[in-house]
Amino acid sequence: MKKYAVLMAGGSGTRLWPISKEASPKQFIPIEGGHSILVQTIKRLCKVVQPDQCFIVTNRLLSEITIKTACKRAECECIPEENILLEPERKNTAACIAYATLLLKKKYKEGVLCFVPADGYVKDTESYAKALQLAFDTAERLNSLVIIGIKPTYPATGYGYIHVGPATSADIEVSPVLKFIEKPPLEVAKELVRSDDYLWNCGIVVGTMDVIIRNIKEHIPEHYEKLSDALGKEEDGTSASVEKAYRELKSISFDNGVLEKCASSLYAVRASFDWDDIGSIDALAKTLETDSAGNRVMGRHIGVNTTNSVIFGKDVTICTIDVNNMIVVGTKDEVLVCPRNESQKVKILVDKLKKQGHEDLL
Repeated sequence: MKKYAVLMAGGSGTRLWPISKEASPKQFIPIEGGHSILVQTIKRLCKVVQPDQCFIVTNRLLSEITIKTACKRAECECIPEENILLEPERKNTAACIAYATLLLKKKYKEGVLCFVPADGYVKDTESYAKALQLAFDTAERLNSLVIIGIKPTYPATGYGYIHVGPATSADIEVSPVLKFIEKPPLEVAKELVRSDDYLWNCGIVVGTMDVIIRNIKEHIPEHYEKLSDALGKEEDGTSASVEKAYRELKSISFDNGVLEKCASSLYAVRASFDWDDIGSIDALAKTLETDSAGNRVMGRHIGVNTTNSVIFGKDVTICTIDVNNMIVVGTKDEVLVCPRNESQKVKILVDKLKKQGHEDLL
């Protein structure tokens, strides 16, 4: 079967505010070499899947920046503009995967699909390609859904974990899934890291079109019924019927809606590549080199006695004096200052901005 990759790129990335905003979320943030996270993800995928068989699902409000980033860049394998699939609104990954699968099934009849979050960060692209190819092969061979898990390197409390069984006889890097554990407390995470039977869930799902649709029909039938009915009414999949279907769908992740319900029939590829979902400004800073004072800097910065800090300047110059172990982010409209170990609280701040009516800053 032909292989297809679908990048899920419709998120808002509020945990990286003010670098990431509604109109330009974190997948568009330039990191190494000035390339955005989205471009780096495309380049990794194109080691396994041809560019014309790669698709991006995103919110229609992000269509212009997505096309500019993914379809018109010299430094990246360009994805055809017609391969940008637009959702009428954000309704989480269950709607995203159901919509894209039904649309591609209608267009190509059969194939193996790989759904990949567009905002993950990976350096080891060779191991990534190897794991992805193995996931494609396993999904087709076993006629099952396959996910990719990564051996934890520290007791992360913000990631989901996959409990896996012994390797299959066919491949020592493939194991049956036993259950999912969502964002464990620190003491539990420490135990999971010590075991070889727990992997980080990096959000990559692979399966044939028919297998994905079968599981959607069984576990989230409303998604299947409403979207298949809407797509049957229009050729391009962007009709008012699709908008109506989206309005009526429950917002739920594919993990919660499908994968957790069919865990006993899933398989996981035990991957060895590095991975980070860039879930905070401090995590984003890890993509930058450390200077002689222990700072990680993007943009123009002049500092006096500034150490072990994260400095991001976007269209502004940031100056600091006697600053240690802090995050300082500046744009032309906002400034954020917080201790490095409190960067996860940015989401709380964004929620407060919304409640207090500061939508112009988001």
